[in-house]
Amino acid sequence: MAHITLGSTEPPPSSQHGCRRRLLIILASTVSVALAVAVSLAIYFAVRLGPTGDVILASTEAIRRTCGPTLYPALCVSELAALPGAAAARDADLVPMSLDATRRRVADALADATELVAARAPPDDAAAGGYDISDCLEMLEAAADLLNRSVRAVTVSTAAGAAAADVHDDVMAWLSAALTYHDTCRDGLHEEVDADRGGGKDGHTVKAQMLRSLANLREHLSNSLAIFKAQGAPDGDVAGVTVQKRQLLSASSGHGDLTFGAPRWVKHNDRRLLDAPTADIVPDMVVAKDGSGTHQSIGDAVEAAPVHSARRVVIYIKAGVYTENVSVARNKTNLVLVGDGAGQTVVVGRRSVGDGLRTFDTATLSVSGDGFMVRDLTVENRAGPGAHQAVALLVSADRAVAYRCAVVGYQDTLYAHAQRQLYRECEVAGTVDAVFGNAAAVLQNCTLRARRPLPEQKNTVTAQGRADPNQSTGFSVHGCRLVPSTELERAVRGEYPTNSTYLGRPWKPYARVVYMESYMGAHVDASGWLAWDASARVPDDTVYYGEYRNYGPGAELEGRVAWPGHRVITLAEEAMEFTVSRFIGGYSWLPATGVPFEGGLTA
Repeated sequence: MAHITLGSTEPPPSSQHGCRRRLLIILASTVSVALAVAVSLAIYFAVRLGPTGDVILASTEAIRRTCGPTLYPALCVSELAALPGAAAARDADLVPMSLDATRRRVADALADATELVAARAPPDDAAAGGYDISDCLEMLEAAADLLNRSVRAVTVSTAAGAAAADVHDDVMAWLSAALTYHDTCRDGLHEEVDADRGGGKDGHTVKAQMLRSLANLREHLSNSLAIFKAQGAPDGDVAGVTVQKRQLLSASSGHGDLTFGAPRWVKHNDRRLLDAPTADIVPDMVVAKDGSGTHQSIGDAVEAAPVHSARRVVIYIKAGVYTENVSVARNKTNLVLVGDGAGQTVVVGRRSVGDGLRTFDTATLSVSGDGFMVRDLTVENRAGPGAHQAVALLVSADRAVAYRCAVVGYQDTLYAHAQRQLYRECEVAGTVDAVFGNAAAVLQNCTLRARRPLPEQKNTVTAQGRADPNQSTGFSVHGCRLVPSTELERAVRGEYPTNSTYLGRPWKPYARVVYMESYMGAHVDASGWLAWDASARVPDDTVYYGEYRNYGPGAELEGRVAWPGHRVITLAEEAMEFTVSRFIGGYSWLPATGVPFEGGLTA
């Protein structure tokens, strides 16, 4: 794919260019003034009349200040001004008020979706014309749960007089994920698995009803996220990265493997689950194909696990190939899967978009329960390179860890969907968009292996889906190795060029990916990064694609794309914002897992 190079290719400005530039400046100024007027009018008409008809202007400035950082200020103003108590509210009061208003809107959308699901025909009933919106229902349930958590956390923090930074990390992660869940719901409605796959008109009707329920919901979620971030952000925001300052440990240097200092409430046995030899772990359940365990399938063991568990629930999976699709629901918290080793314990699925499924529904292992941990096994999707999107591992769980695992597929191998995640010493093998999604995810000391794609495809290691500038999400690839598979390495150059592998392409407008201290093989294309597709223009400066102290033949910076959003990071302090300690607040939760990790940079 050809890339547009910015810079010296522009012709010298002529008088015509100068006139055009002046017109653009005038137009931009006019739009800015119009926006300011619109916001002012929205405030005036929204708050001018109180319950007895008196003019209320006391909260005008507070509302204007609060809505200033949002992407949709007029909507923000009309929403806040209409809330009971807004007239007397201070800036700080408007934060929980905004969150609660958005919570109620999400609850309304969830109620609509629940009603539609109850009333619709079965999705496989072609005669009835059913359309399956169960994914939307699942996403809205998750979003509603996170909004409830956020409101509780902010309300308790405000009542206790605590600083916003005390709850900032969690609420930023939850609000960012709630917005991602909304987008996943809406994206699913537009996927080419048809809204009328069950018969046409009725399918379109259900889709239209669902879209009406989502009207303006994204904008309200975005505004609440922006308001919270602006009011509660700690100092030190670099390049749009929220600094995770809360640390429950005494360690603060951010260097070296962390092997100490777990919180007192974490049991000693829990701390050793990820670093202890398998033989030393006492599991709650054992899965064995030969019947020597408590269960013969992983799915049965997961189903038998308690819900909302406050302690670790360990499932040991003996060596073998388990052909099943496993789902860890949101209520299955603190679940731990332990195998006999990557390549020894293997979970295999074959679902794909080619089967008429949405991408979200193709995962071999799908995880939504918070506190999830997995070690020493392989998760694979064997749908094949021609099956289009076929996810091996999907993770939506908060504070999730994968350790010494292999995730194998072709297109869309690892779906790091939402919330905070760490992948340590794992191998991810894939082709197009091998790692994608909108989690705040760190891949540390991992091997990212590019496989041989179809002739018309180009390999992209990442496809990050950050859709809002205030989301605390992105991918940090730290201390990893980018290498080709044997089949790709041996490909004949005339049949398929071995260097058509790229570091990533922007799935959404604010995509954010940083490679740090990683090895890049010769298969990585010199340009580094790829536009979304052949028709896509050069990404705006809203994307953030960073590279810091990488090495190897594919790490040469000469020849990289000349995009506004491509950044060669030279300052260690900027790179530090993408480390485990700061990007996912690792010191506050990873010690409880026992997994080794680098909190900061290695040099």
